[in-house]
Amino acid sequence: MIALIRGRLRRKHEDRVVIEAAGVGYEVVLPPVGQRALVDAMASDGDGAAEVTLEIHYHATQNQPSPVLIGFLSGLDKEFFEKLITVKDVGPLVAARSLAAPVAEIAAAIARQDEAYLRRLPGIGPQKAKNIVAQLSSKVAKFALAQPGAPPGAPTGGRAAGSVPTGMDEDGLRGAVFEILTKQLGHRPSEAAQLISTALGRNPRITTPEELFDEIYRGAKP
Repeated sequence: MIALIRGRLRRKHEDRVVIEAAGVGYEVVLPPVGQRALVDAMASDGDGAAEVTLEIHYHATQNQPSPVLIGFLSGLDKEFFEKLITVKDVGPLVAARSLAAPVAEIAAAIARQDEAYLRRLPGIGPQKAKNIVAQLSSKVAKFALAQPGAPPGAPTGGRAAGSVPTGMDEDGLRGAVFEILTKQLGHRPSEAAQLISTALGRNPRITTPEELFDEIYRGAKP
C-alpha cells in the first residue's frame, strides 16, 4: 500500500496531478484546497518541476479494483478525510471533492452543526450534510483547532500546523477554547464560558484544548 509520495510535480489536470518518484509517474487525486496550495509549485517546464510530498490515502475495493490515490499536504488533512469517508453515502471521491475549504473551517462548521455551510461544499447535498453532522459533530474538535493557511513545512509559532498546545494552565486553556467556541463555532460568549466551566467541573484533570473539547461534546450528548 502507498502511504506517502515524494517526487517531482510533472503535470496538473483538473482534479489531479502526476508526481514522478523514482522514475514512476503516479496520478494522484487532489482535493480543491490542495490544488490551490500547489499552484505556486508548478514550474514552467518539466525540468524545473518542484519537489512535493503528499500523504496518500490508497483506495481500492472489489467494486473498484483499480486503485485510486488521493493526496493531502498534511497528515491532519488526511486524517480528517478518513473520518469523513466513514459517513454514510460519502465515498472517497465525493469526500475529496468536498474539501474546497481548509479542514479547520469545515470541521468548525460540522462541530456547530451548520448544515447550510456543508451544503455549499461540492458534492454535499442536504442528506449528506445531515449524515455528516449526525456522525461527526462530536468528533472533529482537534481539526477545528488546526491552524489554517500555513504552507507545508512552514513555521507556525513554534508548533507544526494543526497541533495544539499541551500542558496549559487553566487560564490559557479556557482562553484558547473560548476563542474557538465563539469565533469559529458560533457560540455566544456566555454560552461558551458555561460550556467550559461545566466541562472542567466534570473533569478538572483536563490539560489540553482537545481534551476540553472532547469533554464539552461528551456533556452535550443526549
